[in-house]
Amino acid sequence: MKHSFLKVRTWIVLIVLAVFAAAAHPLTPRDFYEVFRRHTRPEAQADGKFLEHKAREIQTTGEGIYPASALLRAADAEKMALNRVTTFSEAADNSEAVARLRKKAAGSIRLGLDLHGGVEFILRLRPDYDTLLQAGMSREEAERKVREHFSDYRDLAMEALRKRLEARNIFETEITPFAAEGLSLKVPLVSQDEKDKLRELIVASSKLEFRLVHPENAGSPNRGAFPAAPVGYELLREKSSRGEAGQSLAYLVSRHVEMSGTGVDRAFVSRNQYGAISIALRFTAEGAKQFAAVTANHIHRRLAIVLDGKLYCAPVIQSAIRGGQAEITGHFSLEEAENIADALNSGSFPFRIDVDAVYDTAPTLGADNVRNGIHSGLVALALLGLFMIWYYGKAGWIALAALAADVVLILGAMAAFGATLTMPGIAGIILTLGMAVDANVLVFERMREEGATRGDAGRAVRNGFRHAYSAVLDGNLTTLVVALILIRFGSGAVKGFAISLAIGIGASLFTALFMSRMIFDWLLKFFPDIHFPMRQMFGRPAINFLKQSRYAVLLSALAILGTVILCGVRGRSLLSVDFTGGSLLSYPCREMVPTAELEKTLAGHHLAARITYKSNAASSGDRKLELLFREGVGVPGESSVSPAAVRELLNQAHPGLCLGDGETVVVGGMAGGQMTKSALIALGLALVGMIVYVAFRYEFIYALAGILALMHDAVVALGIYLLTGRELSLPVVAGVLTVIGYSINDTIVIFDRIREESGLHPGLRFPDVVNLSLNRTLSRTVLTSFTTLLVVAVMYLLGGAAINDFMLIIGLGIVVGSYSSLYLAAPVVVWYRARRSKSSGAARSAGKATGRSPETK
Repeated sequence: MKHSFLKVRTWIVLIVLAVFAAAAHPLTPRDFYEVFRRHTRPEAQADGKFLEHKAREIQTTGEGIYPASALLRAADAEKMALNRVTTFSEAADNSEAVARLRKKAAGSIRLGLDLHGGVEFILRLRPDYDTLLQAGMSREEAERKVREHFSDYRDLAMEALRKRLEARNIFETEITPFAAEGLSLKVPLVSQDEKDKLRELIVASSKLEFRLVHPENAGSPNRGAFPAAPVGYELLREKSSRGEAGQSLAYLVSRHVEMSGTGVDRAFVSRNQYGAISIALRFTAEGAKQFAAVTANHIHRRLAIVLDGKLYCAPVIQSAIRGGQAEITGHFSLEEAENIADALNSGSFPFRIDVDAVYDTAPTLGADNVRNGIHSGLVALALLGLFMIWYYGKAGWIALAALAADVVLILGAMAAFGATLTMPGIAGIILTLGMAVDANVLVFERMREEGATRGDAGRAVRNGFRHAYSAVLDGNLTTLVVALILIRFGSGAVKGFAISLAIGIGASLFTALFMSRMIFDWLLKFFPDIHFPMRQMFGRPAINFLKQSRYAVLLSALAILGTVILCGVRGRSLLSVDFTGGSLLSYPCREMVPTAELEKTLAGHHLAARITYKSNAASSGDRKLELLFREGVGVPGESSVSPAAVRELLNQAHPGLCLGDGETVVVGGMAGGQMTKSALIALGLALVGMIVYVAFRYEFIYALAGILALMHDAVVALGIYLLTGRELSLPVVAGVLTVIGYSINDTIVIFDRIREESGLHPGLRFPDVVNLSLNRTLSRTVLTSFTTLLVVAVMYLLGGAAINDFMLIIGLGIVVGSYSSLYLAAPVVVWYRARRSKSSGAARSAGKATGRSPETK
């Protein structure tokens, strides 16, 4: 290795780490009280110290109370206006001032609703009958369609809102049906500025219309020059242009819509050479035909482009426009243009969205839960690092350095891409680091085979990386294909998971194949006689996996059958509130008792609820406690538990709550029909992409065997999980997706070894090649499973209830995935090869008997 090339690689590593480290700064949130002191007015220092003292006293009354919540309670209790104490004089109330402080104290990575709270919009859907009437319906037909298909339209609205938010890189949202005609939208945003921008995005219906301007109206300054508008026309002022006197132009615009925005395929913001902002439209094939017909039939007429009832421009049609594209010009701000483009891309539906109420929501997890999750993750990573050093010696230190670099790259990328970090996300990142050890283990095991412990270390390092390169790259790229397809076609939690997965894969590939090799090369440069002593789990194992696989197939068949029966017996009871929805009990309250204490009280009476505190953004004194019970719990007549009984139970156990009379609202599940449909389509496409990649790199039977193993792993792991009496929730779905990514990686490594050994031993029977490959990769399979299980076990035991279910499904998936890689995936390939060989042999025998070749008919 040339010294100059090694220097270049070193500089690349240092620059990449520096860039991502800078993106992640400041990683952790700043001390809230320090930020409060920094933003306290000089003349109000005494009041600020008094409020801080009171807030700290409130925190000592119970665990799980955040400084922001404590300060808000202190200010409300003392009737002190924070907009006079702090520099946020423009804050409307104490709640908004605290939200601004939380924003200032936040780290570089946006925290989710469970860790940092956010904002909840209560939305109401109001039918837009004009749109339905334009489609040729009568008023009675339109009202009947809205009444009969309201749930379908609400699903469309949920999906449209989700797409608008995802266009702004906000994936960790909660959108649920609320009451009869509404939606609840929870977003991890805290500042008033973010709330205002989001409100504009929500209410934008993006009803795009192309209408003709009166033939005698060329536009004139709005100085009252127009008399009453003729029948069929209305007077609209152009939002963008300016007349000679600086006043907006006005046009008589036909009420008849020549073309709606349903034919728009894609909208995006563009700039011309002078920097003017416009919105470019690309039509669908049918929309392009319709737009061409409209422009061809009205040459030299002005065509008004009306969006949400506002006239943006009215250009003259010079000729028929057949290119399938158009442009909305105007005096746009960049943010306004992005909002319009995002809303157009998210789709339209015949409803208007009104915002009925806005609430600030507290974190759904207490501070103690978050602390347990983070501490358990750090303990798990420390144990993982110690094990790698104990088992691999000097090479283990290099793996530890790679893990540290992985942390920097992952956090920096999440900050750069605006990803939202939740408690399951933290667990997922730590799990990704545990899985990232796999690439190092694979390289180190190949180095051992090449004699790194005793012979020429330089040759062992070169050959170890060279032989492991294909397996590491194929395994990770196969998973990356899944992640990219889920990003493109998934939505909500599925897309958020896919982004984290893709970031983790990219980081581990860079550190394992590029950075680790660079460190080895520097060691060899300065210490050419160095050796890398390593411990060894197995000597030369000679297990006949294929012989044992017949029993494994029977066991797996019974497990799959048992899972199907279990799902049939449990029915909807296996679904959590994420999918079924339930009853939301809402009570006014005085104090914020930690959610962990409330959960413990409810559990003592065999009740389980999702608990949230929220306060009205317009009135800081309007604080509520919400409890979401699954499937009708708390609804009179449907359960023995009533809102009054729950209130009495909690008031007796926690007198400080002082719960008032509550109200019950039926809410739907977060995983609506459209979201579930898009998730299933995305997963199906991901599996197809995986088949194509593996078939291209190996053979089709390898791809088929890998997919069958994946399906087996997901079903069996989920079956064992449900057998414990737990429910299927969105975090568990993310866990199943993680199992799929982990399992295919393990299987690809074995397939790669089978391909390599087939080339090295052409005279060996294929079943013997497979057994040899399984035995030679056994150490790597066991080690990778052990290191990942080590992380999972520690976080399962110490991480708390917030990530308990997520870690359990991951742990089950690791065990089942390793089992299927050894006993199911490879044997399927052997079985197929044997069947094909038998068929070919029979054909050859038939050819000899008839005197013809097998191909002759």
